[in-house]
Amino acid sequence: MTTVNESKIQTDTVELDNSALVELLEGASTHSSKDKSLYALNSVQLEGEGAGYLVARATDRYRLIEGKIEVEHGQLSPSLISLADVKRVIELAKSNKVSKVTLNRIGDLLTVSVSGSSITVQLLDANYPASFNDLLNKSEREQLGEIAFNPALFADYAKIAGKGNAVRVEFTGKGKPIIIHLPITKVEWRALLMPMRTI
Repeated sequence: MTTVNESKIQTDTVELDNSALVELLEGASTHSSKDKSLYALNSVQLEGEGAGYLVARATDRYRLIEGKIEVEHGQLSPSLISLADVKRVIELAKSNKVSKVTLNRIGDLLTVSVSGSSITVQLLDANYPASFNDLLNKSEREQLGEIAFNPALFADYAKIAGKGNAVRVEFTGKGKPIIIHLPITKVEWRALLMPMRTI
């Protein structure tokens, strides 16, 4: 018999392409904060936003990225995974050459299963920045003469785009974020890089 408390536990399942999940998590994790004291940002947020997509989001305060891949079926409510656990998931997925992976969420635990192998990670309980869409969808644009950015932060886009592929940048105004356009592969990316102050 199911109790009232048991029936309120969040349960979700998503099935998707293994290599697409690896590409999504590897790309998103480049923008996750490496500072473990920034608990909510040393992570990647996954969400099955409906309409057959899984979205990964990450930010280190200076950049943010959002990637979207197709899923075969299922839903996943917003799930915040530590960067260390994201790396474990990537390692599991890369070690199995099968084409399908399943994500099962029960409460605050997420189990990732690939070809009979699985790991379970504890999801983070933290407030994740909610302004992704606002920042990425800003329509205001202004002309400008120059803008400065940190080239070390920009270099990670080459890892996501791959050799020989262009990364297009869109300047939105002096002192405003730079919109980064990355090539679409199995993942559809949206990214943003904050400018540097030079004075």
